[in-house]
Amino acid sequence: MEDPIMTTREAAKLLGVSIRTAQTWIEENGLDSWKTPGGHRRVRRSAVTDLKARLAAKEIPKPMLVLVHAPPHKLHTYTEPLSLLPECTVRASSDPFATLLTAGHLLPALIVLEVEPCNGNWLRLVESVLQHPALGHAHVVITGGATSSEFANLGGAARRLHLLAAGASSTALQSMVVQRLCHMKAAARLAAETGTVDTAGNESQRLAAVAASGVVDSPAEEAFDEITRLAAAIFEAPIALLTLLTPDRQWFKSHWGLERSETPRSWAFCNFTILQDDVFVVEDARLDLRFASNPLVTGEPGIRFYAGANIRDSQGYALGSLCVIDRAPRRLVPSARDALTTLARLASDRISLRVTERQLRWATARTADRVAGPDR
Repeated sequence: MEDPIMTTREAAKLLGVSIRTAQTWIEENGLDSWKTPGGHRRVRRSAVTDLKARLAAKEIPKPMLVLVHAPPHKLHTYTEPLSLLPECTVRASSDPFATLLTAGHLLPALIVLEVEPCNGNWLRLVESVLQHPALGHAHVVITGGATSSEFANLGGAARRLHLLAAGASSTALQSMVVQRLCHMKAAARLAAETGTVDTAGNESQRLAAVAASGVVDSPAEEAFDEITRLAAAIFEAPIALLTLLTPDRQWFKSHWGLERSETPRSWAFCNFTILQDDVFVVEDARLDLRFASNPLVTGEPGIRFYAGANIRDSQGYALGSLCVIDRAPRRLVPSARDALTTLARLASDRISLRVTERQLRWATARTADRVAGPDR
């Protein structure tokens, strides 16, 4: 029987995960594979379908990755107790540059970092991790005696930092790590319980993409406000929003005609928008059983009509939507669908450009640090 050879991209599509996740599974021997003379990874379709079936049956545990950074002589004090936890797999490094490269490649859920009092670069390493465009989802556990005042300038990113007292026991370390990983899994379950899990099963990757965009909780920007103003004008709609969906919030990067800047995730019409490729339309929310009792319909702003198009990142993950809203029922003609899709693509391009600029700044700063050396 024919058993076609597949590329990593094709395997990822069949599994319903990102290419990076498929690569990780292959590297960790979740899939039988080999490399071509040109260095490209290949797998058999039968191996991919077998893995998919085992995942569906929950036969394969899916621990979350924890990356440890500490002085060489102390690495074992972290890796040994953490390796005993079934909730995680552990990687470790003592070199700051190697730690950042590993984090950017493997995208760990959690990074455990020991403060080195004699090394003034540790705070810079924390800042680099939190500002890394691909690590917006990652949480950081700081050990060794750091205080919250040292992170006062990190703004909202400081919410992803967790302090463990100097001299804490292995049991305390294990407890902290398990607590953080369970919290992150609970956030994913909350999204599932509110009916927001992607039909392709990639909600966790989508949430990571939202975090990595660095847009959530950022200040208002004219580049995005002009898009919502234009959408409101084109559709003659009283409200236009550019939304991003986090585990528990629908946050508005730009809001035209609406004072509030966010709503609970469970209220978001955009939950349905991100599940499809076409424009999602609700002509009269009062007559739609999915929305008739929604607080945004029964109360302010009294939504009746909604039309939303996906905002996507460069990898294709739906971050949220560009939507127009009316307080009266109406219909959307085909030409209007095209216009909304075009505006959504424009917003997507601006978000992707923002991420690219951050990556370039980060890469330039890392290169400068390596050239300057530790004694600059």
